[in-house]
Amino acid sequence: MSDAEDRTQCPIVDQTYLGAICLPVEERSFTIEDSSVRDAQPDTEYRPRYLGETIKPEAGESYDWHVHDYGQLISAASGSMYVGTPNRVLLLSPAMAVWIPPDTEHWMRYGSNNVMLYVDVNGGEADQLGCDCRVIAMTPLLGALFVATMPEGTDARRTNHDDALHVLLRHELLSARDVPLSLVLPKDARIRGVAQAALNDPGTVRSVEAWLANASASRKTVERLFTAETGMPPSKWLRHARILHAVSLLASGHKVTSVAFDMGYESSSAFAYMFRQILGVSPSAFIRRQPFAAT
Repeated sequence: MSDAEDRTQCPIVDQTYLGAICLPVEERSFTIEDSSVRDAQPDTEYRPRYLGETIKPEAGESYDWHVHDYGQLISAASGSMYVGTPNRVLLLSPAMAVWIPPDTEHWMRYGSNNVMLYVDVNGGEADQLGCDCRVIAMTPLLGALFVATMPEGTDARRTNHDDALHVLLRHELLSARDVPLSLVLPKDARIRGVAQAALNDPGTVRSVEAWLANASASRKTVERLFTAETGMPPSKWLRHARILHAVSLLASGHKVTSVAFDMGYESSSAFAYMFRQILGVSPSAFIRRQPFAAT
């Protein structure tokens, strides 16, 4: 089990940290957390299939590029967290969980009011959970199964009891609903800069036209590149960037009206319509959802 102090910490930074995701691999530094070196035992022999811990990161706390030789499940009882991979940014917020497979380069940055439940997954079990990062919807059953991985619960149960809970947890994870709180970042230099600018602070983008005017390519080329590299036209990509930031702010306790104006919307109703279109619920309903992770 890796404690917070085992993770490689980087200087606390603001939203511009998101831009670091686009650095080429050879220009990034990252740390390999290798339990076989740390503990002198193979991962699958040393680490339980699932083992949890609750942490309370400071607001803005962040960790630079690193990898693990085990998988990680992270759920939020409160607060929010960005996870960046070489081609995608994911947002964790209450009532959701993030899956990070083993050997996935990633960085992390926390929001505020954070209570997080980490569940480390050994290599053999992680192989069955998929090799792609995911943001999934939590359910009461998933939340209870996450809590059951805590050491105090594991130590009090027989091995066959733990085995049954772990099998059920795996099935629940595989069937969990994906939540659209991740965003693919384009790699082409002609549009990467405008994408980074919007992701760093989408509230400053007042119109798609003004935003794309800063790209070093024609509007037609920009439209084509965005669709080819992210699967979305620029206008839709921008809406999703706004959603990521809006959810982070709502999870930190900001009011719907203030978030709407921070994101550049002229009214809270227009913001609520966009929010519902992407996430299927209104901002108010999102706030009322109770997280299922333990505190």
